[in-house]
Amino acid sequence: MSVFQTTRRTILQLIGSLPIFRAAPSKAADTFSLIPALAPGQVMCYQLESRVVRNSAMAHRTRSTVTLEIVEDLPDGWRARWTSTNSTLLEADPRMRPLLEVMLGLWNGASFDLLLDCGGRVVDLADHEAVRALGEISLERIVAELARDPQRAPMAAPIRAALAPTLAEGGLLAQSLLKEPRILLGAMGQEFRVGEPLEVRTRIPSPLGTGEIPVLGRYKVRGLAPHQAQADIGWLMVIDRAGAAQTVGDEINALLPDAVMTASTAAGQGSGRTPREEIADALSTLDFDDRGDYIVDTTSAWPIRVRHERQVSAGAGSHLEAVEFTPLGDWPTNV
Repeated sequence: MSVFQTTRRTILQLIGSLPIFRAAPSKAADTFSLIPALAPGQVMCYQLESRVVRNSAMAHRTRSTVTLEIVEDLPDGWRARWTSTNSTLLEADPRMRPLLEVMLGLWNGASFDLLLDCGGRVVDLADHEAVRALGEISLERIVAELARDPQRAPMAAPIRAALAPTLAEGGLLAQSLLKEPRILLGAMGQEFRVGEPLEVRTRIPSPLGTGEIPVLGRYKVRGLAPHQAQADIGWLMVIDRAGAAQTVGDEINALLPDAVMTASTAAGQGSGRTPREEIADALSTLDFDDRGDYIVDTTSAWPIRVRHERQVSAGAGSHLEAVEFTPLGDWPTNV
């Protein structure tokens, strides 16, 4: 443990505990910090509801129980364990239901470890190889269950073929698994003041998982209830549209074979345009809207309730992902 890391973390926790950064009975106390004082054994449990809407039509809706447990104190943060249980597919397109059920069951009951920084923000998976191995074991278990069922056996091989590449691609797998923990802890590690929006410039992984997109995010404190030690924080993030179009376009071009990208449009389509030109046109209308609502406990910095929506659209197509976390039981509890 380096002296610098220890000192930096101690200072952050000390600042977070000062009265000026905590809700107080006085109405003048409008500044607070969400620097958590985490410790091994702390456990938060939430009900997670999620839905995906494509082109204004419901694609699927799920519900699960997620648990976040602090398992280890590290020099520059914490190791936390994320577990999803009781996963249920509530609504789905009948054509996609078999695949969605397998995808939901892949991580149901499984745990994987996260690295949190000294502000409580999600940094990365703690062990990428362990997570990938866990996913492969789960997939083989599910495929074997399908193969034993005469009615579902024909789906076994296609489902393995569909999901195996995702497990093999480390970037896509990490992006998928980190999405929900990052949303839940999205307001952690920040200092807020009522009436003064907090801007955050950063970069996020692209949808295809190989590049990054520059974004501008803004937190705004919409309300502070000192006597309840709660704050209502809004979040809005927009992308650099030109940068996003360039990044995603380059990724698509790299994925498709050169012969496809340079071929003329097939006879009968009439436009005479190449696939590369069609992709460029579609990406010119790319838009991204990411917004959320955080009700947080200003004493512990833990989120009480979180609602989040992310919509990506291009041309006439749109894709919306929405999640909502609500607490289950007393929190945070110690095991």
